[in-house]
Amino acid sequence: MLADKHVHQFFGLPDELFTPRRPGSNVITKRDVRAITLAHLGLHAHTILWDIGSGTGSVAIEAAHLASAGHVYAIECDMEAAAAIKDNCHHLHAPNVSVIAGRAPQVLHDLPDPTAVFIGGSGGALTAILEVVMARLLPAGHLVANLATLEHLSEAVAYLRQATWELECTMVNIACTRHILDMTRFAAMNPVFVLTAYAPA
Repeated sequence: MLADKHVHQFFGLPDELFTPRRPGSNVITKRDVRAITLAHLGLHAHTILWDIGSGTGSVAIEAAHLASAGHVYAIECDMEAAAAIKDNCHHLHAPNVSVIAGRAPQVLHDLPDPTAVFIGGSGGALTAILEVVMARLLPAGHLVANLATLEHLSEAVAYLRQATWELECTMVNIACTRHILDMTRFAAMNPVFVLTAYAPA
């Protein structure tokens, strides 16, 4: 019923609609964080987006819905996750997503130059990925990285500042209601740093 109810919804899809990378896994860009991420990507109808470390494809699929005349390249090195992205694209109607199974930055070289880039995971190669992205991102394009640790935030900020790119960062700290018996409390999600950088015009 949940899938049927939301089948034509293009934005803010419930997390439960996405097939996980493996049974029992809940590793996904959560809906509230996803909405903020998409807002910072500066998407338009013809956006060409690289989604690096795509996971279940939640950002890729909603971006593809918004960039209806564009294209999204979902890059993922985990083969179970890549299979989940393909399944999610099928049942959530995102034909303009291409799943690129492989590790960044190596697989980025054969892709078209992007107008926007999202980094959801780097596999320990954050600086190497940033180097390629900064060379290929089209003028005035948006780069957004979701980072969960101070170390990765510091690494990305230091590299981008060295190149004198304009930066802004939003710390997303969300608590959602949880029902305990006949009472309601708030449970905090893990904080996420949404780092946005802008390619020179």
